[in-house]
Amino acid sequence: MNSVRRPTVKLVLRKSKQRANGEAPVYIRVTANRKSRFTATGVYLAPKYWNATKEQVRSSHEIATALNARLRALRIEAEKAALESVSADQVKDAIAGSGGSLTDYFQQFVDRLDAAGKLWEWKKYRVTLGKLKACLGTSVAWEELDRTALDTFAHHLRDTCGNSPNTTRKELSRLGRVVKQAIRENVIRPDQNPFLVFEKPKAVRPNRRKLSFGDVQALLSADLPEGSWPSIARDTFCFAFFAAGMRFGDVATLKVSDIEEDRVKYAMLKTGTPMSIMLPPPAAAIASRYRSGVVESDGYLFPLLEDGDESNDVHLRRRISSRNAQVNLNLKKVAEIAGIAPEGLSFHVARHSFADHALRNGGNVYSLSKSLGHKYLHTTDQYLKQSDNEAVDKLTQTIWSH
Repeated sequence: MNSVRRPTVKLVLRKSKQRANGEAPVYIRVTANRKSRFTATGVYLAPKYWNATKEQVRSSHEIATALNARLRALRIEAEKAALESVSADQVKDAIAGSGGSLTDYFQQFVDRLDAAGKLWEWKKYRVTLGKLKACLGTSVAWEELDRTALDTFAHHLRDTCGNSPNTTRKELSRLGRVVKQAIRENVIRPDQNPFLVFEKPKAVRPNRRKLSFGDVQALLSADLPEGSWPSIARDTFCFAFFAAGMRFGDVATLKVSDIEEDRVKYAMLKTGTPMSIMLPPPAAAIASRYRSGVVESDGYLFPLLEDGDESNDVHLRRRISSRNAQVNLNLKKVAEIAGIAPEGLSFHVARHSFADHALRNGGNVYSLSKSLGHKYLHTTDQYLKQSDNEAVDKLTQTIWSH
């Protein structure tokens, strides 16, 4: 009867993962059945300080004694795990603990967002994880995530991915949230948080595209085939502009019953905030034209969604995302017809354009904030009271009287 061959443990310097400063990481290599798995030790060295034969740091290194003590302790832990395991994967899992590697935990984090139906967050964090793997590797141990790794990731986001400073900051913030969650769940220790010694790039005020009132009028005057996608894109964009900068998801899910005479009432998809906005004549005219083509009062006002799309929240948000992309594409076509530069034009520009037009025409910041459905005043960062319809109505009457 053949005896079971236990996994073997070895300390190796992986020069293939050498950093820009010339240092390479020391890994624990576990081999079983001709299959090897690697676990990071968190020790980095210049190759000249590594004795591959003795599997230890050379005495010429200034803290060789401390590093070798750490490596011996980790090796003993791995060898103990090997006594109770028959595969390299089992040993690696035992060393890494319940949280596994950073990339494993990040994937679990993404999966939980998906299971909770948080589509937008799921998409964003999945992208961040993909960028992280492209930069640091498909399997990143917690010990590898240090300040140098964060610097490397930040450079990758800017130089390879072409991300702006703001996007780079957001991607790093998502990674930071995953790290904090791992600490809360006792997967890693608080002192393992590399963001404690890392400074994220400063946010830069974005130069958002905005249309003038004359540009919006040019869009309304564009000669488009009725019922075509360019026409639908133009009408919904202009409706959003005149209806206090409504977001695309809110416009897409509007029902005929949400329009009462010259007012639109709805709850924001993003925040759940109830809104009641007076519609100026241009918005009311667009709503009236589309309402006449809908038979049922609970039907969608605009032909962007189909019956049943709201039966599943995840399906609804995916459908909204798809339609938003379709509308954005057609908006650029309409802009060219109307003689407006199409670059940077998207549905969300209607929101920024409304805010800009309102402030330029005497709208006060409080009323503007309420009409946009903001919870906080950005200029003071103070908590606001519940929606004030009278203030919003006054703003609407003021800005559209010009």
